[in-house]
Amino acid sequence: MTEQGQFCGTAVLLRRVAFGDERAWRDLVDRNGGVVWGAVRAYSATRADAEDAWQATWLSLAENLHRLRDAEALSGWLVTTARRESLRLARTRRRESPAGVDGVLAEIVDDTGDPERAALRSVLTTRLAQAFSQLSDRCQRLLRVMAVAPEASYEQISTALGMARGSIGPKKQRCLHALRERMSALGSAEDLEVTAV
Repeated sequence: MTEQGQFCGTAVLLRRVAFGDERAWRDLVDRNGGVVWGAVRAYSATRADAEDAWQATWLSLAENLHRLRDAEALSGWLVTTARRESLRLARTRRRESPAGVDGVLAEIVDDTGDPERAALRSVLTTRLAQAFSQLSDRCQRLLRVMAVAPEASYEQISTALGMARGSIGPKKQRCLHALRERMSALGSAEDLEVTAV
């Protein structure tokens, strides 16, 4: 963020952006990028989908800049738009891939070169995807945000997901517990190693 942008209010930045100031646009993205990324990642199954929703969110801001009435509500507007764009894209993807996990599995890379480990990892990844898909939407969104943005504060997560700040820690614990239970029901890594021998 530029030194000048650090001290500008959101209303000033929005006015400068409306007049075509590229530096102001970069400052606006720098200030709000974390919360937008958290929201799109929470509602997107893959990084590629999140990136598409990210771009669509900023494009929507550029197209609707003149309609914003309250500059201080920009962060909320961006989160809402990011959520909508992500959900719209998710609906489109579900029509393309009924299982809904193809993209998640495609993102996982095995660079060990060991075929046996690669097969084991593939089965474990499939089980994890199955267990994860059985969680509630709210748990999936929370765990996605925490996995892709571990440095995000509870305040940022609260804004991105629309959750009460004080409920994030306990909810995370319940979601992880539920994920562990579902993974156990699908079988353990030891089960796979025994059958592979």
